[in-house]
Amino acid sequence: MPSERNRNTTREIGRIVSYFSGVAKVRGLPHVFMHELLLDKDGAPAALVIGFDERFVEALFFDETADLGEPVFRSGKPFAVAVSEEVTGRVLDGFGEPRDGSGGVNGGARPVFAPAPPIIAREPVAEPLTTGVKVIDATLSLGRGQRELVIGDRKLGKSTIVEDIVLNQRDAEPPVRCVYVICGGKERKLAELVALFEERGALAYTTIVAATADEPFAAQYLAPFVGCAVGEYFRDRGEDALVVYDDLSHHAKAYRSIALLLERAPGREAYPGDVFSLHAGLLERAAKLSAARGGGSLTALPILETQEGDVTSFIPTNLISITDGQIYLERGLFQKGFLPAVNVGLSVSRVGSQAQPAVLKRVVGGIRLALAEHKELQKLTQLESVVSEQTRENIHRGELTLELLKQDKHVSVSWPEQAVLFHAVERGFFDTLKREQWSGFEKLLRSVMKHRYPQVLEEIEKGTFNDETERKIKEVVEDAEKEFLSP
Repeated sequence: MPSERNRNTTREIGRIVSYFSGVAKVRGLPHVFMHELLLDKDGAPAALVIGFDERFVEALFFDETADLGEPVFRSGKPFAVAVSEEVTGRVLDGFGEPRDGSGGVNGGARPVFAPAPPIIAREPVAEPLTTGVKVIDATLSLGRGQRELVIGDRKLGKSTIVEDIVLNQRDAEPPVRCVYVICGGKERKLAELVALFEERGALAYTTIVAATADEPFAAQYLAPFVGCAVGEYFRDRGEDALVVYDDLSHHAKAYRSIALLLERAPGREAYPGDVFSLHAGLLERAAKLSAARGGGSLTALPILETQEGDVTSFIPTNLISITDGQIYLERGLFQKGFLPAVNVGLSVSRVGSQAQPAVLKRVVGGIRLALAEHKELQKLTQLESVVSEQTRENIHRGELTLELLKQDKHVSVSWPEQAVLFHAVERGFFDTLKREQWSGFEKLLRSVMKHRYPQVLEEIEKGTFNDETERKIKEVVEDAEKEFLSP
């Protein structure tokens, strides 16, 4: 065994025999373990073990300045990052080190690669994670501890949706700690995200972990796992945490490049065969813990970019099978101006109404079915010139619902507001308005609710929805309608 003796201690030595772009093969180090931290000759962190066989140890170096023949040493410790309350409001790099120029983070070392909580330590996901996005809260409700994939082609608003979900947690009760991971994105995207979160006050409860496309493979490989470790810190304290992975298609491509440089056997679409287990191990760590384990939760929202809407390629099928549902964004809807461009028919939340507030569940219970019927009835009217009055009413109601599901970016609509809005639709309060008036009246109605009738929203948020509540909602609508139609 190669070794060097110093002050009566023996250290295993490895030497770099193959190196390119931070990806290396090392000879020696016969007793290393997966994800062990390797040290340079000065004892500073140098690399991460990501595999080994009988001949070589495969390692990712943290910078790209190593040379062939250079020695590395075992640390005997897994790769870990310092995590504490101080990470809130900070911008970290892919190694968990601050990149915002505000000094270091004091905290205990937390291993980045941790096992997922066992089934016995989990509870069913039943507590709602309200997003402030109408189409999600009404038709695809999310729960704390869920894993929901956001999938679609580029430039359709995937990042905008998850940014809005993070912004909506500002007033969440109980509070939600957020972690936003940028993996393989542009530096400009990071700057825009920081500016948005600073402007909206989101950094008060959010940590950003960023490994941009021009950073070493090691940073891009580690970034999602560092973000997950930060979220687990809050989860294990009994709090609720949300981690966004933006996006895992870039992470998969970085891992593919690493595997090809290491001469691993390529599989489908040249990805290594273990990319599935890599992402499964990451996303399975999202969970709602039992009361005996503190009752905290970690919710995961991975983002995935598709090519030409193809969800049957390797990485999309992998992640769809791992997660508890997907929010599918469609280019056709985007081009028609339906924003956010979520295809309700192809999207699903396998937690669904289990985690929906009871009042909202009661009000929007049939909305998915109504939208599905609307789509089929539209096809029918293209074939038949004469349709029944009931069919016309159903088409009208479907078109109204679709119009009201539209939402501007970075505009949050609370779930009590949504309950009032869709109850008004169900009771026909919008039926006297023309199509071009729907959007304007909806905005005025929400404004009237928030500023003149906040007690109605407060009662609904407490779970009260009875005849008296319906009477008050009617009063709110009539008040808004009077103002809207006045000359």
